[in-house]
Amino acid sequence: MSMAPQIPQTGTDQAHVVGEPDHRIMLADGMAAQILASYPVRPDADLYSLATAIEFHCSQCREHCEATLVAVRNHWLLCPGCYAALDAVRAPPAPEVPDTRSAA
Repeated sequence: MSMAPQIPQTGTDQAHVVGEPDHRIMLADGMAAQILASYPVRPDADLYSLATAIEFHCSQCREHCEATLVAVRNHWLLCPGCYAALDAVRAPPAPEVPDTRSAA
């Protein structure tokens, strides 16, 4: 059982972030969760710390999740695990190989 404050279970599909005056995530079923902090560290998804735990199905892994830390990508909720794995699915950058040939 989670020790975090909870809101009732939701059947969320999509979500959107609302700014001033109340920073919150609005869920598709009309529920809202207050945002305590945001961590916009990726260009394709933002990470949010919420005041209450929400229940949702992750749009990436389709698993049922209960979390106070969620990511929003293209208006869809991602669980923390799938957010962390976003870099893993991208191709690594090509290594830079120094030119060891002589300039002479």
